[in-house]
Amino acid sequence: MGRNASSIELTTTDREYLELQTRARTIQAQTVNRARIILLRADGISIDEIADKVGMNRKSVMLCLNKFKNGGIENALFDAPGRGRNAEITDEEKAWIINIACQRSADFGYSAETWTDESGVEWNKAVK
Repeated sequence: MGRNASSIELTTTDREYLELQTRARTIQAQTVNRARIILLRADGISIDEIADKVGMNRKSVMLCLNKFKNGGIENALFDAPGRGRNAEITDEEKAWIINIACQRSADFGYSAETWTDESGVEWNKAVK
C-alpha cells in the first residue's frame, strides 16, 4: 500500500504531555489532531487507520510523523514562527486607531456628525 513510517517510541513524560494536549479545550484543533496522530502511531496503528480516525488524509498524517521524527514533539505539534501573511498594520498603529476612536470628535474640532458608522450611530455618543 505504500511506505509506512516506522512506529515510534514515546517516553512516559512525552505520552502524558501528548494526552494532555488531546484533552485541552483551549488549543487549536489542529494541535489536538497532531497529538492524536503521534499517540496512535506510538500504539502501532497503521497510517491509513490513523488518517481515518483523525479525519485527515494520509499525506497529512505522514507529514506530521515526519516532523516528529525530524524535530520532536514541539516541531510536530506547532507550526514554525513566521508562517502566514505579514500584518498590514502594526500593533502601534492599532493602538493609535483605538485611542482616536475612543475620543470625542469635538476634542479634535469636528462636529458630532463627523464620526458616525454606516448605521448612523455617532461614535462619541457610543463611547460616553
